Amino acid sequence: MKQIYVLAAALMLTAVTANAQQNLITNGDFENWTAENPVNFDEKLIGTVTYNDLITKETTTVQAGNAVKQESKVQGTTQYLEYGNLVPVVAGHNYTISYWYMDNDTKANTRLWSTWLNDNTVATGDQTNIQESEFSTESAQWVHKILTVTAPVGATKLRYQVRTYSQNNTSGGFIYYDNLSLVDNGVAGLNDNTIEGLQIFPNPLTDNILNITTANNADMDVVIYDMVGKQVVNTKVVNGTVDTANLTAGLYIVKVTEEGKTATKKLIKK
Repeated sequence: MKQIYVLAAALMLTAVTANAQQNLITNGDFENWTAENPVNFDEKLIGTVTYNDLITKETTTVQAGNAVKQESKVQGTTQYLEYGNLVPVVAGHNYTISYWYMDNDTKANTRLWSTWLNDNTVATGDQTNIQESEFSTESAQWVHKILTVTAPVGATKLRYQVRTYSQNNTSGGFIYYDNLSLVDNGVAGLNDNTIEGLQIFPNPLTDNILNITTANNADMDVVIYDMVGKQVVNTKVVNGTVDTANLTAGLYIVKVTEEGKTATKKLIKK
């Protein structure tokens, strides 16, 4: 996302917007591989547990680009898809965890199982929201998992992990994963609201029409970015609305400019 602006203030605004939408999971889209594993998802043995094993590169059944296919083992054995680096976090910040999965197999299922950690790499705080009790159900469609959580007091790192399980006492099932993402919503600028009365709704968005209103309802320019920083919409608000028909389901950053003032908001489209 490289744009040239005349005013230094505009340059600073662009930098803030880019930081606000940064995916903290490098190569979460699984586009880069070394040998049998994606970059930053190397197979490793810690104690008796193997992480990121039974993984293959998938180029056909994908949400976008490449995907990961992970095989389940025998009943009682868990497979771990884990980002290779512990991600630094700030207690009190809101984080959006997002990824896609497909569970179209009666021999396997999946769930999110990440962990907040302290400086000593010990689990800290309430893990309930990021260690799910419910497993996935079979579907021939990709499912977009999105949740926003707050890093608890004492948390300085996040272990980003999803798990694949065998089902019905059988092994050899497969779960597909794609586009893992972690975004810090606490980064300055994401929810700064210098436009009085700014509202975007509905959010989450379930159809194509996004409503944008302010106290003045003056002329507004709108730019929307996806989570890798690509500009996907650049338009004006017409009759209080913006058409998002070209947006697929996912998480976006909406930048609104009105009378020289700019604010950014997070948008989820389902």
